[in-house]
Amino acid sequence: MSGAVSRPSKNNRQGYSKPPEPVEPGDLPQGTGLRPLSVEPERRLRDEAVLEVSDGPQARPWYSVVQSWREWYADYLGSHIEFTNSEGETVRTALENSYMPDYGKRYYAKLKDFERGVSREFESMTTVMLTFTASNRNTEGGWRCPADHMRDIMGGYDAARKQLHQVLSGQKWEYARVWEPHGSGYGHLHMAVFVEDDVDEIVADQFKPVMRSHVNNCSPAGSDAHRNEPCEEHAGQAPTPWQSAEPSCDDCDSAVSVNDNVENLGSYVSEYIGIFGDETLNRPMKEQMFYAVTWATNTRRVDFSNGAQEVMNREHVRRRFRRETDGLEPEDCPEAFEEWREDEDGEDDEDGPVSEWVAESICTVKGTSPSYADPTTGGVRTTAIEGRQGVDPPPEHS
Repeated sequence: MSGAVSRPSKNNRQGYSKPPEPVEPGDLPQGTGLRPLSVEPERRLRDEAVLEVSDGPQARPWYSVVQSWREWYADYLGSHIEFTNSEGETVRTALENSYMPDYGKRYYAKLKDFERGVSREFESMTTVMLTFTASNRNTEGGWRCPADHMRDIMGGYDAARKQLHQVLSGQKWEYARVWEPHGSGYGHLHMAVFVEDDVDEIVADQFKPVMRSHVNNCSPAGSDAHRNEPCEEHAGQAPTPWQSAEPSCDDCDSAVSVNDNVENLGSYVSEYIGIFGDETLNRPMKEQMFYAVTWATNTRRVDFSNGAQEVMNREHVRRRFRRETDGLEPEDCPEAFEEWREDEDGEDDEDGPVSEWVAESICTVKGTSPSYADPTTGGVRTTAIEGRQGVDPPPEHS
């Protein structure tokens, strides 16, 4: 086997983008710009989303958080991280964050790995898409604080996921969880459940207890918005996400979609993730509003079950082995595969030990003058807000 040294990839992205255009309250739709991100006492937000006022730290208004997120994102466009190894070599690679368009390609690659993995490990598969949402209006008819709105949905989802374990007890299944914005900029949650189902017995009605659990644990959810079946006009289509302000169909708010014939799982789920498109700062305002909320609350927009992660990791290793050995399959040459794995793990080989690359500094380029920072001093700093109890009470739907 080759003893090639593994090294950080180089990136040709150069320069620094100009500061993003300022965001004004009126740039956000329907008066949502001045809504504070959260009024929940003790809610932790990124420092950039917090304002110190006379009654203690409070959340900034939504438009201001969008501006802070845009500035944070623009800083990444001129930032790199430098690595050195024991031989004195130095390489520089661009810093990335999960909001960059290229990062979406990683999600897609992981989904394709999962698709190949489950086709290998599951006899047959049915995909169930569950959608969890809630009203974005409070009891006074005003707009909800978007971070608190997401927290409500997450509380219902946590209960629903526990119920799902009971509904699918004894069956082999995994899931991907995806946050996505409505047209209003408020978030809702998709859960793609992949079930081994060799006799195509999975039906939407099985998931009534799951949706009921979400509604019972998320007061602004509403049972009408979480039905299992679409209207006749939309039968057979993917569920239309519901939002209280402007429902797409009075008779069709199906929150459960069952599909036993998904030919391209990566593309199917990616439609919900929305991972491809224009440069992030040119995306529609509804998406930037949503991104700012997930950024300020440190919310993962895409997540997978532990089992799904394991499937993807195994398939990723297989794919790399095939690529580096001209198409060999691990089961066809187990000894070569084990030797390759040892080399990948950094074991000594005939060419000597594999060099380790260490992150030395973060380099930010503004104009022609680079500045350097210690990479160990980063991290997300958060502050617990005082909040204002009772200012944004969610509605109670049955």
